[in-house]
Order: sequence, then C-alpha cells, then structure tokens
Amino acid sequence: MTITRSRFANAYMDIVQNRTFVEYPDYYHHSIERFWKAFDRIQHLELAPSARVIDIGGGIMALLLHRLLGLDASVGDVNRRAAGDVEDYGLTFQTVNLMSDTELPNAHYDLVVLQEVIEHLPEPPYIIFERIRRFMSPGGILFLTTPNAARIRNLLYYLTGRQVLDNFRYPEPGEALGHQMEYTLPRMLWQLDRAEFSTIFADHYEDGWHGASRKARLAHLLARPVAVVPHLRNGLIMAARNDAGGQPA
Repeated sequence: MTITRSRFANAYMDIVQNRTFVEYPDYYHHSIERFWKAFDRIQHLELAPSARVIDIGGGIMALLLHRLLGLDASVGDVNRRAAGDVEDYGLTFQTVNLMSDTELPNAHYDLVVLQEVIEHLPEPPYIIFERIRRFMSPGGILFLTTPNAARIRNLLYYLTGRQVLDNFRYPEPGEALGHQMEYTLPRMLWQLDRAEFSTIFADHYEDGWHGASRKARLAHLLARPVAVVPHLRNGLIMAARNDAGGQPA
C-alpha cells in the first residue's frame, strides 16, 4: 500500500516534531517537504518487506520507514547526538564513521540512506561509496540526497562574495563538519560509477528547504521561478544499486 502525503505528515508530526536529533527543532518544522520527497522515492523502490535499512545521519528517515513501512531500520552516525531520540522509539543506534575503514557496521543492509550527508565528508565520494559497499547486501540500494552545487543560492553567494562552503579540513574524532564539498549531477554520477554502482534514478529536484531564516525564505521565494531550469534546482536525489557485491563485514 502506498503511503499518502497526509499519512506521512501525521507520522512526521508525531515522531519528528519537537525533537532535536542532530538539528534544532525549527529545522525539522521547515523540513517536512524535504523528508516527504525522499520518503516517497524510497517507498517506490519496491523493497522487500524483510529489507534491512540503515540511515546514516540524523535517523529521521529510519524512524519514518520503520513506522510507515514496517522496515527493519537502524541508525548510524559519527557521534551519539541523535542516539537518545532514536532509541526512545526502539531503533538501534550505532557509531558509524564513513571516513574510517574500521568504524563501520558489522551487518549487511539492503538499503543505505545518506540524506544530506555526503557534502559533509572531505573525501572523494567514490571512496565513501566503496566503504559503504562493505556493509551492503549484493544488489542492495544506496539512496542519497545532497545539495546541488549549481543551485541558484550558491550562484548568488558567489556573485555577492559570500562563502559557500566551510573551510576544507578533516574532522576531529566524533566531529560533524559543515558542507565541505557540493556536487553537480554529472560529478556525482561519475562517483557512483567509479564505485561500481548502477544508477536507478538521478534527478535535480526542489527539496522543499526554504532557508533557516526569514530573510533566506524570502530570497528563496523570489528565486522560485528559476527552478524551472533543472540544473539550477536546490538538490540532487538519486538511488543506485550495488553491482560489485559486498565484502565480509
């Protein structure tokens, strides 16, 4: 049964709103459309009811997939900031560092979710994806969203001399960095191909994020007509299949 937008919204309001996970509560208030668009793509991937899922990041998608689709979902992140909120709902939390060859899950998963994660990692994505393959089932799916490097917001920042990305550096142990690198769709497709993933879909999309401040939301509203041009849209959304098989965990 396909989950409707209204049913999703009810679940989101119940389990996400008024919690912090890895962000401030107002962030999640303004992020429902972003999570809905990602959830809707995932629910149409035709995963088996027995599919095992790991959401690497804040854990919101794991909670929603477990609540609405009944999937066996767990959460991993570089620090335990979200652990309390995740474990309150009965999901397993584990420390996962995608920049390490040793701090990786010791199980295999049919779906790995990277929602707004890859841009925070100061390492070529294909190396991250090769590590992810180690804890994926053969034929498993990697789902990811990430900002579009060519989005109109970035172009305006460059024109006005504002800094687009954080200072490029390695994190301290357990540290979550800001945006280290952003990608255009062709560059991310190259990374997936290099890591031996086959693309299921890959699109530019408007992710529903309108900014963290009133000024940013006004600017987004004024720039909305630009979204008719696909390569200037806010985000990238894609799914790819692990063609190379996994490695023993």
